[in-house]
Amino acid sequence: MHQMRLYNRSLPQMLNTAQLLLYLNAALDLLFRFGGAFGLLLVAAEAIGAFGLANERKWGYWLALVAASLPVLITIMYFGYLSYFSAIVTLLVRGVVVVFLIHPTSRNYKSIYFT
Repeated sequence: MHQMRLYNRSLPQMLNTAQLLLYLNAALDLLFRFGGAFGLLLVAAEAIGAFGLANERKWGYWLALVAASLPVLITIMYFGYLSYFSAIVTLLVRGVVVVFLIHPTSRNYKSIYFT
């Protein structure tokens, strides 16, 4: 019987770190009220995506990838209107999660073991 879990230590290092960073980003977004109603939707997508990663679900991987990519794309679109420091920090922190999710090791593990 498959047990539901919040954190999966047996994932490869890239997916494991992405999972932790998604939970951390969701908590920080909730704490600092990032973006109003869109922010709450993003918090839910990050947390549910991380939960799906922990339980090795393909929908969790794709939801995590979308939830991690949206802030990066929005920051790139509005880069000129934001302060450069906050834009660069956002791109670095959020971009790392995207890079970890699209890394070949993560994609190979997903294609073999995720259901």
